[in-house]
Amino acid sequence: MFCVLVVSSIDLETDTPTVKPSTFLNSSIKDDVINVNNDYRYMKTGYYVSLHAEILGDRVIPSTKDCVDAYRVPILLLRAAKRGVLTIPFLITDSPKRIIQEFGLPVIVFPLSPFTFNRLTVIKSRSTLYKSIKKLSFNHRYTVCAQPLYGELISCKSFFGYCHRKDLDVKDTARRVYQIFRIPLCKLLIQKSRDSIYLCGLQPLNMDEITVSDFVKISRILSCGEGLFD
Repeated sequence: MFCVLVVSSIDLETDTPTVKPSTFLNSSIKDDVINVNNDYRYMKTGYYVSLHAEILGDRVIPSTKDCVDAYRVPILLLRAAKRGVLTIPFLITDSPKRIIQEFGLPVIVFPLSPFTFNRLTVIKSRSTLYKSIKKLSFNHRYTVCAQPLYGELISCKSFFGYCHRKDLDVKDTARRVYQIFRIPLCKLLIQKSRDSIYLCGLQPLNMDEITVSDFVKISRILSCGEGLFD
């Protein structure tokens, strides 16, 4: 049974014992830890909660390795593909010419600089591509991750692998991504074509994106507790 729930500015109604990150980071609690946070990126509070748990020898969701991997788009896609998740092809480069040769237009571009939020940019023209790559790569000091745009680009909130969309393929992808990376709260970026859906990215949730009904859903999942560490 899980005994510690660490919540980052998220007030939940659950029977599971709950502490704030500030309390946990100043403690030496020895128990299973579920780290519930809206942002697990490196050097964010969610990351440090998992790091502190690992230093204490606690079993924790998510691990710091999964935190780092899930938010780096190429690693996310490689690990997911190895587990059978349909993913979008990608190219790591700082060359607009190579992107056009490989994928044509339109394309999706994620910055890979450690100083940027991995927010995607949809690019439909050659001139915009050259300007965007220069900006996103910090004048070609870093590479970007480029992906072809196949169809409709959608995002869905995922809470322990559950999402509210009606599409069964999207629901299945959210479940499988959670099984691989164990990121409790996140936003999945997915491309939907005529015949398939493809994982193309993962981002943190803004606090204002988490609704009252989302709080209720998260609380119920945690109160049940079954399968979260499986």
